Amino acid sequence: MRTGTLLSAAAIWVTTISGTAGQDGPGTLCTFEGFSANPKMAEIASGKPATGYYGCSPAFNCQPTTLASGALVVVYKTEGDWTCAYLSNRQGAGPGWVRSKDIRMVNADPAPPMAAWLGTWANGRDRIRIQAAKAPGKLALEGDASWHGIGDVVHTGGFAGEAAPDGSHLHFVEADADSCIVDLTLIGKHLVANDNARCGGFNVRFWGIWNRAGK
Repeated sequence: MRTGTLLSAAAIWVTTISGTAGQDGPGTLCTFEGFSANPKMAEIASGKPATGYYGCSPAFNCQPTTLASGALVVVYKTEGDWTCAYLSNRQGAGPGWVRSKDIRMVNADPAPPMAAWLGTWANGRDRIRIQAAKAPGKLALEGDASWHGIGDVVHTGGFAGEAAPDGSHLHFVEADADSCIVDLTLIGKHLVANDNARCGGFNVRFWGIWNRAGK
């Protein structure tokens, strides 16, 4: 498979956040830090929608975006009253700030049962299917993903094979260090995925927050 290209922070923004520039956010930029093999996840816990801020820097005003109650974020760091995290909603996704008081951490079970991994996991149009393998202690994985560019440009990717979870982590290597590698972390009812950019065509990635299909 062709090696994918790591997307820039700007490309992670699925859409441009529009509206009046916010003046209430922090004055430093929250940058995209990817999805590590040991991610920290939190959820909006204010009981009502919270406000996140993109694009904050000394040179530019923050752009506000609404985060629904229960929306998931991947935490990068905290500064004062603010948390820098990967934020997402129906309008787009990318690195931004949210008030630390508006989120609560979602803890991973250090030893989840094998059944907790099973099922079809979705991130937009992309899918990861996990079933019990014939070998004891292993899971059978199959992933399909695509990237849609301008016009009819579509790049695809995928992987298939078996791997054994280690607690809440699963490290999948399709063939060797030069092939597709995917890391999955089970946190609550969600997966956080990361890959080595070698699982498909240009911009095809198995990363981000994945939920059970249909949820």
